[in-house]
Parts: sequence; C-alpha cells; structure tokens
Amino acid sequence: MSTVSDSGKYRLPAEWEKQEAVWFAWPTRAALWPGKLNLVQDQLAQLYVLAAGFQRVCVLCPEEAQSGLRERLAGTDVRLFDYACDDVWCRDFGPFFMINDRASELHISDWRFNAWGEKYAPWGQDDGAAAWIARELNLAVSEEKQVLEGGAIECNGAGVLLTTEAVLLNPNRGALGDKAAMEERLSASLGISQVLWLGQGLASDDTDGHVDNLARFYREDAILYAAVPDRGHPDHAALADNERRIQDFSTVQGGPYQMKALPLPEPIYEKGEMLAASYLNYLVLNGAVLVPTYGQPNLEREVLGIIGECYPGREILGFDCLEIIREGGALHCLSQHQPALA
Repeated sequence: MSTVSDSGKYRLPAEWEKQEAVWFAWPTRAALWPGKLNLVQDQLAQLYVLAAGFQRVCVLCPEEAQSGLRERLAGTDVRLFDYACDDVWCRDFGPFFMINDRASELHISDWRFNAWGEKYAPWGQDDGAAAWIARELNLAVSEEKQVLEGGAIECNGAGVLLTTEAVLLNPNRGALGDKAAMEERLSASLGISQVLWLGQGLASDDTDGHVDNLARFYREDAILYAAVPDRGHPDHAALADNERRIQDFSTVQGGPYQMKALPLPEPIYEKGEMLAASYLNYLVLNGAVLVPTYGQPNLEREVLGIIGECYPGREILGFDCLEIIREGGALHCLSQHQPALA
C-alpha cells in the first residue's frame, strides 16, 4: 500500500472547494429503521436526486437492492456501486479523500471505524468501505490503525483541523493517550499543521460529540458555531465553553477567527430522549448548501439566512430530516465529499 509520504504532498481539502462527487450509503436493514425503512428510503432517494442537480452522486448499494433504488431515482443520473454497508453514515466510515498540491491526483487515507466506540454491531462492512472504494477507483491508499470518523473532524483546506476532546481523546476509540500524540498522527496522515480543540459535544449525541454538530469552517479564517442562550438547556454549558475556546483560537496569520453563531433547533424528543439535532449538520455541494430542517419554519428561515451569508453564490436549500434524525444523524453524517481534480 502507498503512504502519503511516498505518494507526494497531499492535503485534506475544505468542503467548499470544487467537488467531483458526493458519496452516500443506501439503507437496507429494516431493524435500524423500525417501521420506517420505506419512508427513509424514499427520503434518501429524494436527497440523491436533489444533490445530483449540482454534481455527481455515488451510492454504495448492494446489487439486490439496486432495482428498488433506481425506481425511486426516476431516471436521475446517480452512479450505484455494489457494496453492502452496515449503516448509512458514510461521513464517518467513508474514505478521507486527499488531494495533492497540483490538484492532479487523489489519495485515500483509510482510518478504522468501530461504530462510535463499539456501540452498534455489526460494523465490519462499514469499516471496509474506504478500502473498497479506493480499489474501485484505483486510488492509492494509506491505512491507519487508529479509529477516526469523518464527522469528528472539520478542516479549512489549509492544514487547520477543528475537533473535540470528547471524541478524539476517548478511550472507546483506542485513543492515543494525549493531544500531542493525536496531533502527530493527524499531521502525518492527513497533512494537518494545526489542531483546534473544542471540548464536549451535544449531550444526546451517540457519537460522544462530533464536531459537525458543533462548529464548521465556512472560510479558512471563519467559523460557524452552535449556540443556545438558554442557561437551562442541557447543551448550554458545553456550547458556551466551545464558544469561549473559539474566541481564543488564532489563525495561522495570528489573528482571531471570524465567528458567526447558529441556533440549535428547539428540542426534539424520541421516546422521552432529546435528539442530537443541529443545523450545523449541513451538506456543501458545488452550487448549493443543503441544510437539515426539523419542522420549525420560523426558526429555520433565520437559520437558512445565516448559512446563506456564509456561503454567498450558493443555493441554500432546506431538506426535511425529522425522521432521519431519529437514528442520530443528518445530511453531513449521510455523505462524504470527493474533491475534483484540476
């Protein structure tokens, strides 16, 4: 297997850079969506059709399920790949696509996936997806023994990575023991020059605190972050601490990051438990940003406006995730972006 060092100099691109494709995984296990599999399949097919209006869409879908998906796609040009995943959260188990300085070559960094600390068996197929995609696309791949999920990190495309202590230092991921060791591994494998650490994630997040529910770069020097002013809210203390940390971060040039706050949805409950719903879990495409919505139109008009200010020139489109969030994720969790070559 090739490594990053012997394949040239690679970097992890920002999501607002030009993309070749966006990858998804098709749900087939009824047990994960009790009584809702057909509904969720219909919704995800609508998502693929929507995304295909902006760029290529690739879906991991076992051959025996492809006819049912194609019927839902209504002739839309979506490319299906014969691979059966355990679950749908492609952001977390999919490949980290890296690109070289000349934008002439891709490389895949394949880290381990253990279902967010061995919470939900089985996960073997999900863990194998990145290597399978590398073979299918004939791309060089470097293999890591460390666990790392895509939703746990956010990169500005210029070597700066945003993450949380709650996940990357968690023993259930086989954590390396301290920040310095983890930063060294991220530097060696993903070309990261600086790591910015947030603390805790959303209280109800099964991932233990993924950053894609908390904060996102929208420029190299600007961060959109989740905020909730109600001191009685279960997430207030953690989000306030994260806000203070962002205020203290310095860019590579030595100045502060531009900050913009984004509210959380009003609490959404499933069987008495609050769900980890966040508008930060949006999907950036070449000409659009798809934003999860949760049936809160007044608040969501404000949210779409804020995100529109961050991504000028792109269509800002809401997509109903009220059923999808019941299984713990939204649009960013469902997807993995593949950068375009020059």
